[in-house]
Amino acid sequence: MLKASSFALLALFGAAPLAVAGTIKVPQDYATIQAAINASVNGDLITVSQGTYHEYIDFLGKAITLQGANSSNTLIDGNGAGGSIVTMKSGETASTVITRISIKKGTGTSVGGKLIGGGIYLTGGSDPTIIDCKVGFNTALWGAGIFIDVGCDPLIQDSLFANNVTGSGGLGGGLYIAGNPTLDNNRIAENTATVGFGGGAYTLNSKPTIANGEFDSNIAWYGGGLHVQGGAPSITGNLFEQNIVTVNPTNGEGAGLSMVAGSTAWVSGNEFRYNNAHSGAGIYSYDSSPTIITNLIHENTAATNSSGGFGYGGGMSLGKTKGSVELNEIYLNTAALGGGVATRSSTTVLLTGNVIDTNDTGTLGVGGGIYSKDSSPTILGSTIAANNASKGGGVYVIGKSAPTIDTAIIFFNTAGSNISFYDATGLLTFGFSDVEAASLGGSSLSIDPQFANLAARDFSLLSSSPVIDAGNFFYTGPASDVYGNTRIVGGRVDMGASEF
Repeated sequence: MLKASSFALLALFGAAPLAVAGTIKVPQDYATIQAAINASVNGDLITVSQGTYHEYIDFLGKAITLQGANSSNTLIDGNGAGGSIVTMKSGETASTVITRISIKKGTGTSVGGKLIGGGIYLTGGSDPTIIDCKVGFNTALWGAGIFIDVGCDPLIQDSLFANNVTGSGGLGGGLYIAGNPTLDNNRIAENTATVGFGGGAYTLNSKPTIANGEFDSNIAWYGGGLHVQGGAPSITGNLFEQNIVTVNPTNGEGAGLSMVAGSTAWVSGNEFRYNNAHSGAGIYSYDSSPTIITNLIHENTAATNSSGGFGYGGGMSLGKTKGSVELNEIYLNTAALGGGVATRSSTTVLLTGNVIDTNDTGTLGVGGGIYSKDSSPTILGSTIAANNASKGGGVYVIGKSAPTIDTAIIFFNTAGSNISFYDATGLLTFGFSDVEAASLGGSSLSIDPQFANLAARDFSLLSSSPVIDAGNFFYTGPASDVYGNTRIVGGRVDMGASEF
């Protein structure tokens, strides 16, 4: 592209300059990135040599590419002087690209008395492409790393959001999402929403696609990794690991993922492990109708002391929740009330085709596999095995309503009393199920289901199993089992989560 001095020379000879897309180099052609943007035209490539640039930039609506030498050594550092490091507010499109750049120490743009978008501020219908960038050590009240406004649908790929921190009561340590972006293969780590929501990311009434990423070691009051406030995000193929909710206030919930306010999120193919919360250490849902399908949820820890009403659901806590929980493996989680899953507060969710095993409530807790209070979930075609509690090793039920359990196996659980189930409601019902140490009569059994390898957590059935072709004739669960095998085989479904 022609530089300003060339334009002036042409003007002297009365010629109208032509805007020709080309390459602008920083600092060789222009000393600052903003000066290069100012001089650029649509289609230009601005290359930035390695180094640290202390400035704040606005793309001015231009369809240009800003490319650093490497995101590890090309840094825009605001030095805490005030403002969003990168602003796009003029309807930038997918042709506006920022790549191989690190963005650090922004403090956000003041909007309505709130500082938002510490590192990156997207508004005005801007839909840029952000690839291979690092956004860290920024602060703001909303979206310390990046703020994505309503109507903004960027693509964010292969990027890192780390060590961003909100002010007290903040939303979205790493990302605040009100638009519908596509997030692919990003790492969101060690961000904090101080006494707030969404340590890693916060979504508000939106439909983002969040795929193939990693949420680890983020901190918040609710939603340590990701908090979903309404909307219908698609959350697939991510790892949620070592996220936590804060100790003070004491009612923080949903260390890995929390979903509230009517959300209809699709949560599929993720792994939740080593997260720590007061309740819902892996997943927390309240007043929502999510679809939670084919996830691995293991080794998460909720409070093991139920004082103050906490300690629900090491793997998953569901309150006022509809929707469905299908074909998940929920294992080796710990909580005071429901080592694997806790349902409460009028929850009517469908739990179908799940394996809930080897969860623990400690020496005083109850409901090793499932704890149900004032809720009536339908538990269908599931295996609840090898869980431990002081009472109700498999299932513990209290309150004004109770689950319906059908085509299930509840076996090899341990407890001080009621190894398979404890029912204080008198409303718990079973059909076509195999339940250890129980005389249910009718279509149900109480006989060793003959798992392939209990010690190795293989709940497939041996050919001699008595529960093959013994489930409900009218089974209407998923078309495959938890291991991906076709269901139904032989004309009638098998009991439990696995089809022989």
